[in-house]
Amino acid sequence: MTIITCILLALSGIYSVAYLPPPDGIGSEILPLNTRSFGMGGVCVGIPDNTGFSLLNPAASAWRLDGGISFGGRYSEGDVKSWDRQLGFSTVSAFVPLPGGIVLTGTIDSRSRVDTLLHQTVSDELMGDFSWSGGLVETYTGLSVRTSDWLAFSIGGRCSFGNILSDITLTSIDSIPPIPVNSVYRDDALFRMAWGGVFGILINTERFGLGFSISTDRQGTLDVNRDFQSTGQVDSSNSLYSLPGEISVGISFRPIERLLIGVDIFSRKVMNILDTQTDPGSVYSVGAEVNAGNGISARSGFSYMDGLWRDGASTFTAGAGYSFGEGKAGIDFAAGYQYWRDVQDHFQEETVLFVSLWVTEKWLGH
Repeated sequence: MTIITCILLALSGIYSVAYLPPPDGIGSEILPLNTRSFGMGGVCVGIPDNTGFSLLNPAASAWRLDGGISFGGRYSEGDVKSWDRQLGFSTVSAFVPLPGGIVLTGTIDSRSRVDTLLHQTVSDELMGDFSWSGGLVETYTGLSVRTSDWLAFSIGGRCSFGNILSDITLTSIDSIPPIPVNSVYRDDALFRMAWGGVFGILINTERFGLGFSISTDRQGTLDVNRDFQSTGQVDSSNSLYSLPGEISVGISFRPIERLLIGVDIFSRKVMNILDTQTDPGSVYSVGAEVNAGNGISARSGFSYMDGLWRDGASTFTAGAGYSFGEGKAGIDFAAGYQYWRDVQDHFQEETVLFVSLWVTEKWLGH
């Protein structure tokens, strides 16, 4: 090993600091809603769904009679930098009905996104420029079973994973600083798969629906790999991270055949991750869907967030769906406007657009 290399390795300890997590933890979160439920203000737990999938109650998919697949996307503009003018991770869900009223389901969806910059002093000698990007996604694999015309259960596994990249540049605070060696490096925080169980139930009659779902706590390994630009030296460390369990409850009514009204409550425990705490809280949703005939549905809804990641947020939504080819395929649209005040009491807003396409095996002539 040359003398120069030894000096570089020695200086690497001087010009690096302990891993600094993003100030907003895992970033800006979103609820795992499909386009139909978003258009109804987030209502989905107490309503059967034969075209899409919502992780808030997988038992709703037990009413599917045909296999199929759905694709969804999310676009938003507003004061949330990580989502502003960005497309969300495409939601993909697949359904396979089996004999005995069983429906196998698999899906992958977004959970959070990070896009943050920070310039701050990290020690008496060093100033740091930090940028974070990345986020988490979720998957679900499970089955729903209809035990009668009006009762269904679901059981499955829910998995969260992803990564957050940190690019760091350190500079000396001294007026005549030495050239910092290894002052530019990248931290890659890898969230290894955190598994948990999801259990759901849905009671559905001609006029009434009642649903309940619970997700267990999930725990995974967090690996932080540090790659120094100048020497190629790589350091690594690992720890555990935990995601709290969730509970969803929903009821629905059909006062007339063409009108569906629903109310949902989603609740989650406190979350502590990456040195950031997200308060416990709930989301209260109410929405309606009108069957206008000829395969056309119109939707609207409202939700309010008490605690969680956007305390006090109010959301107004509207949407529509069209089913063509006698239920062979369809398209759904939904738009929403949300406003709230952040921890500094600044007014914040966001406009969101959801679009999804779904197709069943009937499209193939089955």
